[in-house]
Amino acid sequence: MKNAKEMLVTKLDPKKWRNIPAGFRIYPLWENPKTGASIALFHCPKGVGVPTRHVHASNQFMYCLKGEYEYLSTGLVLKPGTFYMNPKGHAHGPTMARKDSLLIEMYDGPHYFKRPSYHSDATVGSVAKKVKPRASAKRSTGKAKKTRAAARAR
Repeated sequence: MKNAKEMLVTKLDPKKWRNIPAGFRIYPLWENPKTGASIALFHCPKGVGVPTRHVHASNQFMYCLKGEYEYLSTGLVLKPGTFYMNPKGHAHGPTMARKDSLLIEMYDGPHYFKRPSYHSDATVGSVAKKVKPRASAKRSTGKAKKTRAAARAR
């Protein structure tokens, strides 16, 4: 990234934890405001988890530092030292922490297509924006049609 600066976090500021209404919390470590890519700590107390099946608007990566974190629909369990990758648009969840769990959660773009019910506007992270077709694409399509029509006329 042009003009990127190094960053070092040596101590977590307790005020920066985001308490999610579903009962877990997230500590943002880094986010790219242009792409929505991010890295955060994800803390989930025993018996708590993401309550619904959901999808992400980018690839999701998780690395378990502590605890046991289960994807209930598949029985997949993250334990310390395990890595998980969930592809963009793939439905997963709900989840449940079998033990108090701490994970590193990363996204290579915006988190969601729309805010899930278990988040608030203050905690959701980045949401994909709908991309409108560019006007130049319409012009080039019209130009291509004229070119084809001219070729047929010859």
